[in-house]
Amino acid sequence: MRNRSTGGALACILLLGIGVTGCSGGTPVSEVRGSLTAIGTPVQKGPIEAWSNAWSKELTATSLNYSPDGSGVGLTALATRQAYFAALDGPLTAEQQNQTKDVCGPAGAFSVPVSVTSIGVALNNPSLRNVKLTREVLAGIFSGSITRWDAREIADINPDITLPSDDIAPIVATEPSVETEAATKYLSADPAWTSGVSATWPKTDNGNTVTVKKHSDLADKVDKTPGGIAFMDLGSIGSRFETALLSFGGGYVRMSKDSAAAAAQEGTTRTLPTGVEFTLPETSNQGYALGVVGYQAFCGKYSNHQLSTLVKSWGTFVLSSDGQVSSTYFASVASPSEEAIRESKRLIDTIGDAQ
Repeated sequence: MRNRSTGGALACILLLGIGVTGCSGGTPVSEVRGSLTAIGTPVQKGPIEAWSNAWSKELTATSLNYSPDGSGVGLTALATRQAYFAALDGPLTAEQQNQTKDVCGPAGAFSVPVSVTSIGVALNNPSLRNVKLTREVLAGIFSGSITRWDAREIADINPDITLPSDDIAPIVATEPSVETEAATKYLSADPAWTSGVSATWPKTDNGNTVTVKKHSDLADKVDKTPGGIAFMDLGSIGSRFETALLSFGGGYVRMSKDSAAAAAQEGTTRTLPTGVEFTLPETSNQGYALGVVGYQAFCGKYSNHQLSTLVKSWGTFVLSSDGQVSSTYFASVASPSEEAIRESKRLIDTIGDAQ
């Protein structure tokens, strides 16, 4: 199955690619014009590029300038009029909302979920195909207690695979990241992982561990490291690496666009004064539930009608079927659940002008 895709939406993506307009509804095209500035998390760089390309091809008088300087930087920029929306690694908190009230009006800003970036376990070993790894085994690998691919712990859960007698090289990024936080949260569900949930990988005494500075450097390092293993996002993995099958309480699941979409539909949605919160399920029989939910924060009120119309157009497009298919197809991210999308659209529709 495709994630929230329809034949009409795919047709729009193809039409947008050759510059044909008219796939979106709502405000007349002639009224939507101007340039948006946005700042935020690097995790959304790919999806935002996909949304921006499609949005500005449909609405030719629009453009977006996005700087992936970090989630916190984006929030500060929104609160100080340096950005018109912020791309965040998590939902807006009440404290953060209060910081935006001088700029965004008495109610402040709100955030909505816009994407789910799946995190997989990438492998560099040509002898490994369809290998299953449990949380307990991954905890042993990344803490340094399991150091060879033919270790008994791996063999016990892969009786039909001839495992190579090669060293395992765990590869981690030293910079803090929401991807690392998601990976350590997944590992923390097993008692074997004693380092807790953290945005930074804990240091180990394992001499096999390889480090890079940035999360974006992981793919090249895994490619160059025999026996390498790393938690990476689906977009970076692509068809470049084999991935381990993981379990989320049911059978073992391979990471894919379809399995990520299945997990997202099982997620939980809450609508709060700060916006819409979406959480991936802790357990799933067929879905791949390891990922990062991306959010965008918007002001409830903007300084003039042209700007509020422009921002509302962006938010509406991102959450539309056309927008979600675009980010899935071009950036390999999944959509939040249908309920989350529906509640988020309702909030986007309330964006207006300051009185």
